[in-house]
Amino acid sequence: MNNSCHQTLPKEFPSLLKFGKGERILTQDELFGGYFLIKSGLVKTVRNQDKGTSRLLSIKNQGEFLGEFYEEEGCQKSSYSAYALEDNTWIEMISWEEDPSHKLDRILRTLQEEIFSVRKRLERMLYIGAEERIIQVIKDLGYRLGKKFGDETLLKLPLTHEEIAMLTDTSRQTVTMVLSSLKSQNKINYSRGRILFRNLDSL
Repeated sequence: MNNSCHQTLPKEFPSLLKFGKGERILTQDELFGGYFLIKSGLVKTVRNQDKGTSRLLSIKNQGEFLGEFYEEEGCQKSSYSAYALEDNTWIEMISWEEDPSHKLDRILRTLQEEIFSVRKRLERMLYIGAEERIIQVIKDLGYRLGKKFGDETLLKLPLTHEEIAMLTDTSRQTVTMVLSSLKSQNKINYSRGRILFRNLDSL
């Protein structure tokens, strides 16, 4: 895609797309072409900032929507980029030019959830210390994305400590310290891309 305000998606644009791990689904600042429904897999959303830095915004999974735009000189452009976190991530395209009324309620609900998530993140930054922020965020991810095995919950999340730090608005060193502390207390066990919660409710 280029940044022309008059560009539209071609008629033959497939409605169902498959992405491999690390492949880009949405590109920040390109023309907003529509919403994307995650049919399977995990996706991370990232916003590029000034001076070449970037900010991890969220982790989305099956059943959630991608898509958010801003206005610039009459153009509607994507406000963030999105990348597949897993192989065999399937995405359904919902064209902005077509009537999405059959999915409108779900799109509006997703946008409401985005606003709620931003508010929660801001409240955490203002009122909660770094350690508790990290615990709350990984606990939320465990409830949303984890799989239960008896009392334990396994969260498969291919994020680095640096990316978890961006998601929790802390530092990589603090994330490493908190995870190590929880492991020493036998509340979690973790390895690259996996966190095993011994009892998520009591964390």
